[in-house]
Amino acid sequence: MADIVFDSDCRITFPSKYHGDVSLSQAKWNQICSEPERFYYRHNGEKVATTLVNPDFVRHHKTIASQLIYYKRFDSFKIAERVEGPMPCKLMAVVIDTATQRVCTVYPTDKPKAGSKEYKPAGS
Repeated sequence: MADIVFDSDCRITFPSKYHGDVSLSQAKWNQICSEPERFYYRHNGEKVATTLVNPDFVRHHKTIASQLIYYKRFDSFKIAERVEGPMPCKLMAVVIDTATQRVCTVYPTDKPKAGSKEYKPAGS
């Protein structure tokens, strides 16, 4: 899958490993992908789902208590429909808001946000 495929309500729902289903609107995805330096995001839509369901780790947002950041390491990103290559940033970060059960943003990064503590699910 290249870009994310939205339903007739212009939304998609993703399961997350620790926080139930979260939704992403087509308008939010378009906003996330709108900047020129983010041209390749649309070619990596499947990484959003993978990050949420199989994260390498999850951290609390530093200042917003209801937000968590799911991180997943990927060795490469698609930069065009049939062109994949290494990127300087190795982690995909997906920020979710547990109060609204929505995806807030998505971005690649080389390291987790400073000051955020790791999320530990109850019973672990």
